[in-house]
Amino acid sequence: MIDIILKSNEILKVQNIQELENQELDFNVIQFIDYKESEINWLKDNFELDFSIMQKYEDIEISSHFLENKNQASFHFSIPFYNTEDRLVEEPIFLIMSSYGLFLFSSLGPDEFFNKTYANKFIKMRELSDVNMIFKLMIEFITDYYADITENLTKKVKLLANRVLIEKEFTKVDMDVITKYNFNNLLIKESLIETTRVFNLYRKSKWEQQIMLKDSIENELNDLNVVSDYIQFNFDRLDDLKENVTNKIELEQNNIFKILTVITVCISLPTLVAGVYGMNFVNMPELNNKYGYPIAILAMLFAAIIPFIYFKRKKWV
Repeated sequence: MIDIILKSNEILKVQNIQELENQELDFNVIQFIDYKESEINWLKDNFELDFSIMQKYEDIEISSHFLENKNQASFHFSIPFYNTEDRLVEEPIFLIMSSYGLFLFSSLGPDEFFNKTYANKFIKMRELSDVNMIFKLMIEFITDYYADITENLTKKVKLLANRVLIEKEFTKVDMDVITKYNFNNLLIKESLIETTRVFNLYRKSKWEQQIMLKDSIENELNDLNVVSDYIQFNFDRLDDLKENVTNKIELEQNNIFKILTVITVCISLPTLVAGVYGMNFVNMPELNNKYGYPIAILAMLFAAIIPFIYFKRKKWV
């Protein structure tokens, strides 16, 4: 699917490039959703675009996420988002800026999420007629999005912390939830660091000297640093929360072991008395005693009660 924002602010939606072959496009932005190889080849032929960014984005070098030449500047962002199962995942989004306009490439998942969650921002983008201002708005949107998704996770972590720490309630599932939030926080942190690095590379690029958005990029980098502090705070809070839950679980297990110890001692001593007098040796004078049976019963009762009183005073029970 292809979405096109024309310079007349109209939106053109087509399913394939065949529908564009006989049209002269005066556009600001073209977005390819679930792009195909045939569409990439069509762009190479008609707009002379270089797609090295899509071939090198998995390289270990972070510099492969921003590439430029005299005709274009290419960006790769791995943006985390919540899929239809409410799981935080990340998928690559590519942006190529050239003299023709802006070209966006993404899969269907992030496109549906952003259009549903940030419909007003995209409406504002369509109202702009200048490509550079649209690019500036996209950079600002990325920063705002990291702030939003971090704030959303921070609220979830805070609610969990209030329930566990203040209300002193927790379940064994909470450990899995903490691990999940920790993973989400790590995913956001990794993506934010990568995005910050891309912004820095662009700020120093020759392409930026043509567009002159350095002040805006500086502001966005400052905002990303603030967001990074909140992400680190989430890590610290989750570590404290995990340690607290672990300590509570260990304390609960210690209480269980104490109870089992008390029960074991209270049962084992009467069992010892019963075992001794159940041996039926010939030379056991107590067996011939008229009161031997009730004495043995009383001995077993005392053997159970005395340890119980002892542990009660030690506050084990």
